[in-house]
Amino acid sequence: MGPSFVIERLEFKRSGIWYVRRLRGLVTFLVGHSKSGKSTALETLLYPLGLKTTRVMPEVRGCEQLRLVFRVAGTRWQATRSGSDARARVLLKNLDQPEEPEKALPVSSSKTGEITASAFVQDLLGLPAAARGSTRLTLDTFYNTVLALRQKTIASEFLGGTADASRTLVMEVILGLWNENLAGLEKNAAEAETQYRAARTALSQFKKLRDSGALSDPDATRAEYEQKVREHEAASRRWQKAAAVLTEAVGELGRLTALYRAAEQHRRRVVRQADAAQAKLAGARADLARAEGAREAMLAPSQQECTLCEQHLPVRAPGQCPQCGQPHQEGEDRRTRLLAAAAAKVDRLRLKVRELEHVVAAAVQVAADAEEAASRALAERDAFEEERLGPARSAAQQAEKEAFGLSRDVAQLKRQTENADYIRAQEQVLKEAKERMESAQKARDAAQAADDVRRKEVTGHLSALFLTRLQQITPAVESARIDPHDFTTLVKERDGADKTFDDSSVAGSPKAATNVALLLALRDLGRTDPKVRVPPLLIIDSPLAGLGATGLDHETGLRLIETLISIAGDTSADGYACQVIAATNDPLPRPYLGVSEIPVNETDRFFDDAPPLGE
Repeated sequence: MGPSFVIERLEFKRSGIWYVRRLRGLVTFLVGHSKSGKSTALETLLYPLGLKTTRVMPEVRGCEQLRLVFRVAGTRWQATRSGSDARARVLLKNLDQPEEPEKALPVSSSKTGEITASAFVQDLLGLPAAARGSTRLTLDTFYNTVLALRQKTIASEFLGGTADASRTLVMEVILGLWNENLAGLEKNAAEAETQYRAARTALSQFKKLRDSGALSDPDATRAEYEQKVREHEAASRRWQKAAAVLTEAVGELGRLTALYRAAEQHRRRVVRQADAAQAKLAGARADLARAEGAREAMLAPSQQECTLCEQHLPVRAPGQCPQCGQPHQEGEDRRTRLLAAAAAKVDRLRLKVRELEHVVAAAVQVAADAEEAASRALAERDAFEEERLGPARSAAQQAEKEAFGLSRDVAQLKRQTENADYIRAQEQVLKEAKERMESAQKARDAAQAADDVRRKEVTGHLSALFLTRLQQITPAVESARIDPHDFTTLVKERDGADKTFDDSSVAGSPKAATNVALLLALRDLGRTDPKVRVPPLLIIDSPLAGLGATGLDHETGLRLIETLISIAGDTSADGYACQVIAATNDPLPRPYLGVSEIPVNETDRFFDDAPPLGE
């Protein structure tokens, strides 16, 4: 059997005050009528452990925090979880080793390697995180299958209505029948069979193509492929040669273009120089014209009329001013000096004009030469581009086109050659895949044969215990068997036919009794078989509602209650008995030793009327 799992108390905090519900003894019944809150209380018990509840009841959401104090194999633990935020981290603390730090674990995690709170508790209980295909076992799966039976499914669904794949894997793990190596062998065998079938299908399809003529003759295709390869190699060499010629021509064109650019830059420079020289010549000619005009004005006769009245001036004696008659000894000499200076300026400007005319003539000649040189460079470049570069480019493009066209032909023929040879190669692939499949199946079958011996032995023992427990509840049962592969039940009552779980009466006591009896039988088996790892804790929500009735329902309900009480009297392997927490609509008919009742009704609500923690 797995390690003992005993709940001591459930604490919850509301409005800053901690309240508590203690579970005294190994058997606790929550007693109350329908809709009184028994199911909510039972589902709340393991909520602090990090179960991924899809629906959190308002009573739980009204709690600031919930704390569960429990023992696993004698070690006391404490789990604390928020009621208002179901996604908040769960705090787990080992109360027997207070020096150890408290663990804050998530409810769910997407990080690789990060352990969740429920996974931590699952490991405490010794329940492996087994997986088969897409089915993975978590604490929720074990809770909904072998730890608890809920009111909504106990009398209508087999072991909580868990999916067949999950229920089968849970039972294999609990009974010690899950073999990780066998699971790997089954996976290998399945993958090998899939590969074999895929190879066989592909071979069949290619044979159909061959028979229809869609596939070419392998020899002819191979010969054509080799010929195209040789043609492609020759075309590639021609392309490389043409590309080399083109590269050389492009280089030569670059050189001619550079020469033309240099000649054009020189032409522009000398043209600017010629324009500047002509501008200077024009300026010098204008200065010369102005100087000649000034000189001609000075060569005119002396003034003979008065500048005021415009009458003829009288003849004056030498040395007197013709107009005012004042002595003026240097009058004539000054005019002579001015005329000489004007003549000298004219001569100087004429000399400058002649010099500039020579400069302009030389600049114009240089510009003409530069223009001719630039024209020759441009014509040489254009002629080279047209006569040599153009044909070289065309030849390279044609060679490239031919080479690429042949490369496509080669690739197509290669695929055709591969397709033509595919059947021969695929037959070898199919042969190897079949050998791998048969080898994998042989290894799987050998492991399964050994596993079947253990499986039939365990399920046979479990069937005997199941029958015993079922007869305690329903004495009319004559035989009961558990299928060794999917763990479904087959029950026969006296003077009746064998019935599967689904064939039993709808929502009646036979189904409830079958579920409870199987869970009790699992715990019976766990006490005798060390490989069975079922947790001793058992939570049953309203096993039967017939305690307050009379006749058969009352008797069956009473026997079921007494059977639940009896399972708690057997100690587990580590010295702790199986704890049973159940709910009934009616009070127990009489007191039982070690059995406690928690009333749940309008005057004693599970949450609202719980005592404070200190009391």
